[in-house]
Amino acid sequence: MASVSESSQPSQSSSPLGTVDILIDGDAVSNATASRHGLTFKGFGVLSGNATSSLLMDYKAAHPADYWRLVETLFGGRRPIMNLVKVEMGNDRNNSTGPNVATMRDRDEYPAVRREPGFQLAADARRYQPGLHVSMLRWHAPTWVHSNDDVYHWYKNTILAVYREYGYMVDTVNPDVNERTADLAWVAEFKRRVATDEIGFIGNGPDDPNAGFHSERERELFHRIRVITSDEEVTGTFGGDLVADRDLRETIDIASYHYSVRDDDEGNFTRLADEFDKEIWNSEAQATFSNSADRPNNTMDDGRGAGRVGTRLGGIGSPLEMGNTIIKGFVQSRRTNAIYQPAIGSFYEGLEYSHKELISARDPWSGWVYYDAGLAVLEHFCRFADLGYGERAWRAVPEASVCEVEGNNPVCGARHGEPSALTLVSPDGADYSTVIVNDSGYERVYRIAARDFAGAGRPLNVWRTRAAEPGRPYDSEYLLFNGTVEAADGVCTIVVEPWSVVTATTLTKDDVPALGVPHTDERTRDVLDVEPDGTLLYADDFDYADQPPVSVFKRDAMVEEDYLTSRGGDTGAAARYTTDTNGAFEIVATDLLVDNGHIAGDKSQGHGRHVLRQQIDWNHAGNAWIEGDPRTSIGDLRWANYRVGVDVLFEEYPGRAPYVLIGAREMGGSKFSTDLAAYDFKLRADGVWLLRNYGNEVRRGHGVDLDLDGTGFRPGAGEWNRVELEVAGDTITVFVNGVRVTSWRDPHPQTAGRVQLGTSFDHVLFDDLRVERVAGFAPYYRHLIDDMHMTSWEGSDDGLGGLGDGDGCADGVDESDVVVPTLDYAGEWTHDNGKGMYTYQRTASVALATGATVSLTTDGSGVDLFGPSDGSARFNAYVDGTLVRSGMTVQPTAASLRTAFQLRGLPAGTHRVTFELASGSTPFTLDAVGVL
Repeated sequence: MASVSESSQPSQSSSPLGTVDILIDGDAVSNATASRHGLTFKGFGVLSGNATSSLLMDYKAAHPADYWRLVETLFGGRRPIMNLVKVEMGNDRNNSTGPNVATMRDRDEYPAVRREPGFQLAADARRYQPGLHVSMLRWHAPTWVHSNDDVYHWYKNTILAVYREYGYMVDTVNPDVNERTADLAWVAEFKRRVATDEIGFIGNGPDDPNAGFHSERERELFHRIRVITSDEEVTGTFGGDLVADRDLRETIDIASYHYSVRDDDEGNFTRLADEFDKEIWNSEAQATFSNSADRPNNTMDDGRGAGRVGTRLGGIGSPLEMGNTIIKGFVQSRRTNAIYQPAIGSFYEGLEYSHKELISARDPWSGWVYYDAGLAVLEHFCRFADLGYGERAWRAVPEASVCEVEGNNPVCGARHGEPSALTLVSPDGADYSTVIVNDSGYERVYRIAARDFAGAGRPLNVWRTRAAEPGRPYDSEYLLFNGTVEAADGVCTIVVEPWSVVTATTLTKDDVPALGVPHTDERTRDVLDVEPDGTLLYADDFDYADQPPVSVFKRDAMVEEDYLTSRGGDTGAAARYTTDTNGAFEIVATDLLVDNGHIAGDKSQGHGRHVLRQQIDWNHAGNAWIEGDPRTSIGDLRWANYRVGVDVLFEEYPGRAPYVLIGAREMGGSKFSTDLAAYDFKLRADGVWLLRNYGNEVRRGHGVDLDLDGTGFRPGAGEWNRVELEVAGDTITVFVNGVRVTSWRDPHPQTAGRVQLGTSFDHVLFDDLRVERVAGFAPYYRHLIDDMHMTSWEGSDDGLGGLGDGDGCADGVDESDVVVPTLDYAGEWTHDNGKGMYTYQRTASVALATGATVSLTTDGSGVDLFGPSDGSARFNAYVDGTLVRSGMTVQPTAASLRTAFQLRGLPAGTHRVTFELASGSTPFTLDAVGVL
């Protein structure tokens, strides 16, 4: 039998745990290659849901080259990183970051699959990977879905609509609810219905042309759909049921649960894979937390008591922790598939579950995309083995795999270099690869012995990933060939450096496809500013008449579609640059609203062919994971001083008057999205209004006040009014129909953030959105710098690191002229990763004692500090070595990405700015630095 063990004689520089011995023998290889499901290593997938894909279609339209590079990076090549897209079904209500779009808001609606970005992502991925696996699950259901019959109706019609629209059939389905205890009887019943269905699409009467199956091929593929249970959020509770019940075991194809890597107490999931050849999935896994390009600057000792030495690419929430989770998930519970939620973070920062992704795509106006080191870790598995669902897939070898790292979720206990290795073998036994993760500050030595199978005795080629050396680009040490190790007495000895991952493989360099993910140029993350030399920052008339066609991959061919058609069509298309956090803010054709009696024909005059409509009323407001009223965020996190205005109209409403809301300086910071904006103006259809600060009332008025102000406000339904909110420094001013209504000065102002629109659960129309500069005030932060950004990503001291290609600068600025400031720290500081989801990039730096300083060089007009504060810390500020502010108290804040300290009025030119913790100050936590 093969085995894994440790010797008791470590070398001087090695971990005190000694050398790890891994034995791969013929019996273990034969056992693995005989498996068809349980040990075939499926690989990795993308989960699209919770509004995490809300900006992807904007990337495709605004920067198609960047979008298609992203898709190709994940799904392209002979051994792709990802081979699955999982789409969550929802009901337009918040289920964490935001809502999943409902494909059928009513029973008789033809499924609107084009407005769901996950289905389109899966379609586009098939351009590079025709055999892509597509899976489905649901959160809460639309309000018309009451029974399992309704669930089946919703699922079946959606699946067939996807097939007819894009040309692919969903492969696997969990018909149950996300993260609920398994309903095994229903999952089995769903499987039986799918396998025997002869009705096909459920139409609206006998004359509906969509009814039935449209072809024998459609019928055949639908019957092949496999089922999954149960997507629980803990170790599955159903393992014993499947082991004990042969009928259930044969009906239910895949056993899955989220996050936990552990088996149950009886080892049922290991038995299901080893004895019964069942697939076991980690159907919702965690990727990296925070930005790995800056992670090596942390000072965490990771529990080793070694002082502030840092964990490089390792430690809590790191790429190496992610690698250990993959390995431990297989060793302990035979998980052979990990689906990341989300793999792509294409939603606005500061919202729930921010910064737990492999790719960040949050600024579609610039095309900026960040590719994390977690992708390089996945490449250590997928580039050195054929992963997937067929017989060609390599097998994982339990006897030659080990993980003694502590922890479950997270798997973060490798303080002394506890063993962690996964061995994959080709179906014919001719090749094998062993992935080793060392998430510790100790060197580890592994001795790999291979015996009695085709690949035994061959030399091993070693590939390594670690953090860059000082002065080098951040990704310069990702996936580098590290030499060939010949066997000595049948054993290959592999030295694994601290904080690194290696793959030792029999594959030659010629056998390995091109490695490496795209380098991210930090200088190309441009602010949304459509008129740099004018007054306008952004405008949207919701017509998009000037937008070029969009390319979509459908039915094995690239097709060009009208902009709005590609996003959902006239009845409800995804609006540009929006992330909904509750409800559904969609583009709707004005003619349809008139024809359906939602607005009068004369009220459509002057408002274009389309308007923005909040689509979910009380009759369609189903269950939510996080309750809240409809909200959508728009624009750039770095916008600071601006005037935002929009035309609004209330459709007919029963009972109490509905409201509309316009917000400014929204940076997230809470799961309750109703009150995210620092400042918002809430106007009811009867004229009652509130000006609020993070949901707290600061000014109030009524319709009579609007009349006295001479606003000409037209109350009730069917009337257009214009509302505007201006944020300029500490002063917030409200206008209705161009007339000033009220203003308020905030003694502790929030200085930046996005625009937010909101409503009650009623149909409200918006048009002619404009965001404009305010004269005399800086419109935005040119840079919002994470506290951990201490070295240039390009590896040069000046932050330039070579010339760019110009593609990222939408405002006409050549990025070769852009310098992203780095932060220099002195004195007593700690720098930690693994902070909360509302902390910018999940990092925080703490000034511990008097004299601690943070400095940067900038030509900006001001520098602001962000962080959580009780208001007791005090700073001295220096410009070019001269004290300009002494003992200034920071303002109290209620969250991390909140303005704590402002330094304004810097003279023209480049300056060295230093903030020093003043004598007698309490410690201060720095989250980010904004440069105006």
